[in-house]
Amino acid sequence: MAKIAFGLFLLFFLELWVIIKVGSVIGAFMVILLMIVAAGYGVSLVRSQGLRTMMSMQQQLAQGVAPAATMLEGVALLIAGALFIFPGFLTDIAALLLLQPFVRHWLARKLTSSSRWQVYGAHTTVESEAQRVEPTSEDFSDEMTKEKIKRTPRQGTTVDGEYEHKDDAPKQ
Repeated sequence: MAKIAFGLFLLFFLELWVIIKVGSVIGAFMVILLMIVAAGYGVSLVRSQGLRTMMSMQQQLAQGVAPAATMLEGVALLIAGALFIFPGFLTDIAALLLLQPFVRHWLARKLTSSSRWQVYGAHTTVESEAQRVEPTSEDFSDEMTKEKIKRTPRQGTTVDGEYEHKDDAPKQ
């Protein structure tokens, strides 16, 4: 935590030094205007690429693919947005780098290939015990149930069941 605080402290003074140097060349008004324009443009870029990343993540989820790399790209976009809002030229350059798709792909590949990340495959199998129960004519005796069965379109397989929680130790 102390390293992060020191890094932010160092970044603040480095940004201040760069702003003063650039301001002495192009003027204070132009530096302020440039930082405001860069922040606005950067946030709009982050928003558009964030929406694109979110749509990509939804498509991957619909296909049954674990979107771990896409989620990491979304985190990189979030960091880029925060860097754009932070005033300064160095943070804007870092944010512009994070906005580049090849940089985000590279970072996501590096992070997901490390041993700290475990990405599960597209298919997960759940095993359980099931028992088939055939309905009797008594189950469909009332007219309302018969109407529902006639009107309900058949799509897919519906499994109706009950469960019972069994503890390891008997209760006394």
